[in-house]
Amino acid sequence: MFRILAAGLLAGAVIAPAAVTFHRDVVPILQQRCQGCHRPNDIAPMSFMTYAETRPWAKAMKEAVVSRKMPPWFADPEYAGHFTNDRSLTPKQIETLTAWVDAGAPEGNARDAPPPVQFSEGWSIGKPDMIVEYPHALDIPATGIVDQSNMLVRVNFPKDAWIGAAEVRPGNPRVVHHMKAWIRPPNSPWMKDAPEGELYKPTRAQFAAAAEEPETKGPRPVQDILAKFNPGVNAMEFTNGGAAKFVAAGSDIVFEIHYATTGKPEKDRSRVGIIFAKEPPKERYFTTMGVNTTNFVIPPGATNHEVRAESVLQAKTKLAWVQPHMHLRAKDYELRAHYPSGETQVLLKGKFDFNWQLGYEFAKPIVLPKGTRLESIAHYDNSANNKWNPNPNIEVTYGPQTTDEMSVSFMGFIIGVNDDPLALFPRGRVRQVVE
Repeated sequence: MFRILAAGLLAGAVIAPAAVTFHRDVVPILQQRCQGCHRPNDIAPMSFMTYAETRPWAKAMKEAVVSRKMPPWFADPEYAGHFTNDRSLTPKQIETLTAWVDAGAPEGNARDAPPPVQFSEGWSIGKPDMIVEYPHALDIPATGIVDQSNMLVRVNFPKDAWIGAAEVRPGNPRVVHHMKAWIRPPNSPWMKDAPEGELYKPTRAQFAAAAEEPETKGPRPVQDILAKFNPGVNAMEFTNGGAAKFVAAGSDIVFEIHYATTGKPEKDRSRVGIIFAKEPPKERYFTTMGVNTTNFVIPPGATNHEVRAESVLQAKTKLAWVQPHMHLRAKDYELRAHYPSGETQVLLKGKFDFNWQLGYEFAKPIVLPKGTRLESIAHYDNSANNKWNPNPNIEVTYGPQTTDEMSVSFMGFIIGVNDDPLALFPRGRVRQVVE
């Protein structure tokens, strides 16, 4: 009897589930979903690279993942399909993190951990082949509103090039509210008289195309968004399906910058890193404001004001990436494709959080036939119930400052190498939809 009982106890010990530990169970999740931001000198305020760094935040981590506040991801899984940059945790991953915290956040054996992820110092895309940096640091005042401005850096690319990835890195994240790096093609009238390295207010020629040039074979040089920085949007890769972004010989870089003051004088010297495509691309990646409207008024106290905009594609293309951009009163966002066949597809739908303005990269770019009508639908809360609302008692219109509003859909399209990106949308390409 004793032998039978002992054997039963031993068998029970063998099949009992092992306690969840940091090194064996938690680290793989952190590597996949968290460490891209939670590492030294990156956007998150704390690092999750080691047990010593992570352990003090265990209870806060449990609360954040159970409520799905972290990792930030707002796309409704019911629509559109899969995104390559989906940061959401699976139910099993949430269960693992919760069990670890409830067990007292044990460390376990360091030998159980997977090899550490090797992040390139300061860059998510890896070591850049080329870095374009401000010519000198800019002085940012201690207080007041700094108008959204542009700054020209004369790069004069020596030859045509294809770019596989790019990343904007703020020199001083305390003051960089958001930022874009634009490719300014040769002979463009935009910023042609701007002094290099100085803040320069945008003009009506903000989105002017390059001057017409004689008919030549090859890709057309156009003004294009190289990379963006927002909380949640940083590194951009263009190689989905063998694509790359084109930059023509003689092009320069224009930084479009929105600074926020901190209460003390600051300096900033930001930059953009570039990795060139390893081989000639099969297709071209082009980033633009695919759907946008500047004509709307949000009434005071409105709790669910709707703003719609639409544009009709003039050529066949593939949609690879979408990033809605709005401000403090925005609640949610939806993008629909109305196809020439009469069918409608919801491409993206989800909540919007000004503090995490995510971009969504489709795992399989969506084919959009010529004549497809792209429609954006956004809702805004201009009431006192919105804790982020700076003033619920005023009408709100389109504007560049955080206290204004926007309804913009940045989109990454994939076209033929020699197709004209400017042929995708008509002149005056977006109209507001008034209900």
